[in-house]
Amino acid sequence: MRYTLEIQKLLLQTQNQNLHPREKASLLKEAIRIADENEDVSWAVEMRLDLIYELNLLSADAEEIAVFSKILDDYESHKDQINEDDLLWKYKWIWACTFDLPDIPMEQIKAVGADYKTRIQRNSYSLRSYYHRWSVEYTRMRQYDLAKEYIDKMLAEKIDDQSCEACELNFMLDYYLETGQFDEAYNRAQPLISKQTSCYEANLRAYLKLAYYAQKAGKPEIAADMCTRAEEGLVGREKDEYMLLYLGLFIAYYFMIDSKRGWEYAERCIGWSLQTNQLKKYRFSCDMVEALKYESRPQVSLNLPEEFPLYCPEGVYNVKELRDYFYSQAEDLALRYDARNANNGYMDRLKEIIFN
Repeated sequence: MRYTLEIQKLLLQTQNQNLHPREKASLLKEAIRIADENEDVSWAVEMRLDLIYELNLLSADAEEIAVFSKILDDYESHKDQINEDDLLWKYKWIWACTFDLPDIPMEQIKAVGADYKTRIQRNSYSLRSYYHRWSVEYTRMRQYDLAKEYIDKMLAEKIDDQSCEACELNFMLDYYLETGQFDEAYNRAQPLISKQTSCYEANLRAYLKLAYYAQKAGKPEIAADMCTRAEEGLVGREKDEYMLLYLGLFIAYYFMIDSKRGWEYAERCIGWSLQTNQLKKYRFSCDMVEALKYESRPQVSLNLPEEFPLYCPEGVYNVKELRDYFYSQAEDLALRYDARNANNGYMDRLKEIIFN
């Protein structure tokens, strides 16, 4: 069939490792369009799952959710052609996306989670991944008692193919680091540090945040070690925009010890922050508010994109104006998240940066 050759040509182009995820996503969308026109449901679903991977790299939450909704619709109509088990790993990602969008009501998020829970159970998976998601989100809301409760529930469940032990451990560190238990976090992180447990990005994420928290805990030698490991891990990943969630902390670390290097990363990440999702925008803005506390100069020279709201053709920026910009952005998003979550966790995080 002619259409299959057209799709195969497009998929072959996606194998080019030099392509940006945005370019790969465009190729996949065209291939999906052709499959849909020819009513090739199973192939369209397979490619939509691949598209979600690329959209995840782009932090395109709303689009990921829309694509997955079509997959679920196709599954319900074509259960003879689609295996539900093949959808569940990406469903886990989609549920996470719903938390990241502050305009999605908590009732709807819980409904998505309940549906995910039903599907993993009927496919003989444990509730480990379900509890893991809640432990992450309660940590982000700074509801630490609930976060610990769900960490314990997660650890009581068996590890299965819906689980990534390295990612679980990486996110578990956030609870201990944010509650001032650096030594406990560092001890628990040893499998990630030694790469006894590994994942594509979990080890690097651990290095990035441990460098920051070690410096804050008065352990500069550990911080320097984590920094070296992080720098090594970042080689070749200069286009990985999704790392923004943790690079902000790394920038704050560098501003404490070497603002020049911190600004090098900030120049790269500020452009990314303009097109990332709302969670990463919020966290990066918080991190920049803290980082700029350590900049003693009133003005700095930077190479920033024209799309940046404070863009200056001369490349000279007022540090206070930059800090005010990031604070305003973080505050706006914090208020939206807190209104949705019915607590003050996101705003409290920002206030802690300001007053500590």
